[in-house]
Amino acid sequence: MMCVQWLLRGLVILISSITISVGALEVTPMVITLSPDTPSKIPSSLIYNQLPREIAFDIEVYEINFSESIPSLQRLEDSPLWVFPPSLFLQEGQGQKIQFRWIAQNLPKYDKSYQVSLVEQPLASNIGSDTSQLKILMNVNLVVHVNRDIYLPNLKILTSKIEKGELFAQVKNEGEGAARLSDYKIRVTTNKSVETTFEKHALLEKGYDVFFAPYATQTIKVKLPKNIESRGVEHLSLELVQ
Repeated sequence: MMCVQWLLRGLVILISSITISVGALEVTPMVITLSPDTPSKIPSSLIYNQLPREIAFDIEVYEINFSESIPSLQRLEDSPLWVFPPSLFLQEGQGQKIQFRWIAQNLPKYDKSYQVSLVEQPLASNIGSDTSQLKILMNVNLVVHVNRDIYLPNLKILTSKIEKGELFAQVKNEGEGAARLSDYKIRVTTNKSVETTFEKHALLEKGYDVFFAPYATQTIKVKLPKNIESRGVEHLSLELVQ
């Protein structure tokens, strides 16, 4: 359940390549993009231990399935996404990079996304004299997007409406390539031809973005200017800025 909740927060509304501190553990970046067509470029993420203790992690890889309304996870024992090292041991104040590479012979048939989970392991050095004390172990989740330049998104608007000054639209990606809302500008035209345009990255600058996995449907929610009448949308356009 915790993994699914994190997916909803971290993937459906996705902010790219940021530094996040989880407790006192710093992860930079938390979202990684990998191209299997350029194996010489090996992306990485830095895990830095700011805790006042040692910490150890085993690493697990999950494929993210966006085909349903709620994303789901499938753990992979033989993952095409290689993560090195497969486990971490960090002293207080120590950092280490983890690297990502596509190692399967077959390239993905469409853009895919994976969750890389750092699952904390108990250490004897962290067990106090009071053995009855409850110890909460930390899990940290990163996202790796595996993208190929030959795959392109194809966004189709299924439904759209305005409620209480906000635009709601269901958008399906019918293409093989993933996309983000920040890759597009949104043009809204109402019954009286009042046009409002949100330029590329405008919503991202306010901290909002939506990730469109191949063949998945997502809902976008955008606050409109006060001059837009709430009578429904006559025409709504999401077009990629060339």
